[in-house]
Amino acid sequence: MTTQRRILAFSLSLASVFGTVELLKTKETQTYTCRTFGSGIVQPFQGESYYVRSDCPFTLTSFNVDQGEYSVTIRRGHNGLLVQVEIVLNNVTTLLQDGHVVVKNKSVSDPCDQKYQHIFKYGIYTRLKSSLLPFSVTWHSVCGGINSLWVTLESELNTTTSGLCGKQNVAGHRDELIRDSKLHDHKCKTSSPVLQKNDICRQFFQEIKDCVQYNNSHYQRLCEENIFGFENSQSVFCPFFKEFASQCNHSTINRFWRHLTKCAEPRCPGDLIYREKGPAVIPSCSNPKPPPFYQELTESCACPEGNVLNNGAKGYRCIPWSSCSCEFAGKSYRNGEIRRSKCHSCTCHGVVWRCSENFCRRRCVIEGPFVTTFDGKQYVLPQKCSYVASKGPNWRIRIHFSRKGLYLRKVVVRFSEELFVFKENKVLWNGQEITKFHQFQENCNAKIYWVSSTFLQVHTTSGFFFSNSAVP
Repeated sequence: MTTQRRILAFSLSLASVFGTVELLKTKETQTYTCRTFGSGIVQPFQGESYYVRSDCPFTLTSFNVDQGEYSVTIRRGHNGLLVQVEIVLNNVTTLLQDGHVVVKNKSVSDPCDQKYQHIFKYGIYTRLKSSLLPFSVTWHSVCGGINSLWVTLESELNTTTSGLCGKQNVAGHRDELIRDSKLHDHKCKTSSPVLQKNDICRQFFQEIKDCVQYNNSHYQRLCEENIFGFENSQSVFCPFFKEFASQCNHSTINRFWRHLTKCAEPRCPGDLIYREKGPAVIPSCSNPKPPPFYQELTESCACPEGNVLNNGAKGYRCIPWSSCSCEFAGKSYRNGEIRRSKCHSCTCHGVVWRCSENFCRRRCVIEGPFVTTFDGKQYVLPQKCSYVASKGPNWRIRIHFSRKGLYLRKVVVRFSEELFVFKENKVLWNGQEITKFHQFQENCNAKIYWVSSTFLQVHTTSGFFFSNSAVP
């Protein structure tokens, strides 16, 4: 009588292959920026700045690309600040309100990387950047709301925009932009701007007249409209003076306008110091040299020269990069120090471990209904059915459970054009029983042999390993 063998378990090992992706550079494109700040100043994509005093919701900008909706909607409160901003990117809604960032009805903190967008610190600001299009929204939060926000898009974005920002290449008329951008709300109110002479506005534009020579009187009027009723609110009027002073790019102007308006420099936490033009992303222990895109200059809180942010510790402390360290299992490792384990080695890089590729084979084990996946997760199969255990581009393993007990009745492996069937004490290759083990069959890409009386192993020419356990 032949000894009947039942397949109780099998395990599988794989090797990973990673390819490289070449990024193609596009020719330089023009960038369009629309800003809104203060109590209602709007700098459209094209044309002169204008002022809107309203607590109504407005479309700041809106466009469609490939059936996807992109829009920014704003609403100011009675304090003059933006109290609600709704950003829709590719039909994903992000809400800025009460100091919170809410994406698809869930509050998030930065940095926040998602499929269609990234939210991260950008100097003293926060930026939301589309991962699909050259489009971003940047804002500055203060107590009570947002006092400065701008939208950036590039000319390669071949679409027509609408809203308070107008179109990218055509200057719009103030009254038309306001009328066409206002959203329906019975409870809100839009007021006519009030013009009242203001000494601070007059002195400011007298000082910077050499920088802002064109239409100086128009900007002074905007200043007076913006500041009226908010003379004691620095959160409202300071962004106006900062925006125009930044056009002069002169240190004496910066000192003058802050002294004139009593607008203090932003406060920075810990060891960080304020810079009028500093790195958009602070070099840190884990990221000492941010990519070029993140090295743009903007208002920023940065470490003193020669230091990086110790983002492995609390308190915004700055240290030399050589002093950064990593932690593992309660032990501290110096910068550049290596720790080794059974399957890989890791090097301390700032506060981040950079590890070699795992050189131990990954294994998936199925023992009866109990499964351990390649990444170590465990679960129990619910029924005695047939399952695909694993598959790749040119191979697949299917397992078949017996209806009589908790054991595998059959394992079928398809490798390229070849079919292997493991059942009881037989191994079939393309329908023919294999009797010669320990060697590659003719025109067969696998070597099959018994490791012991109950353990069968398969090696393929491509590095694919399959093990099968059976008992009488």
